[in-house]
Amino acid sequence: MNLQNTPRTEANPILIAPLFRWLMLAVIVGATGLMYVYIKNQQHMLGEKTRGVERQIREEQSLNEVLYARISNLTSRSELLRKLQAGRISLQPIADHCIARLIPPTSAEADGVLRTAANERFRQ
Repeated sequence: MNLQNTPRTEANPILIAPLFRWLMLAVIVGATGLMYVYIKNQQHMLGEKTRGVERQIREEQSLNEVLYARISNLTSRSELLRKLQAGRISLQPIADHCIARLIPPTSAEADGVLRTAANERFRQ
């Protein structure tokens, strides 16, 4: 048998369709993996930002609590009396013309007791 003179009819063709199908599948799986990693990175970054904002909120709330305590301490009766005795503040009586009244002032009765409000049912 002469192998050199026989025509080469047996060839291994390259099938493009299955190669293209596997290539597209690899691209899709790769793109899906890259998108997964991208989304996870975004979640991580947003989580860090959220924790930062929550930390700032907690710090501001604690600062507000400190300031509220300081305000209540500075406006307490004992602190105001101390400031009055030290001469840092002064008290002035309220002038009668500066008081807004809903009803005109009533005068005391014959016994000298001022009765502006009375409930007739309970008075016996």
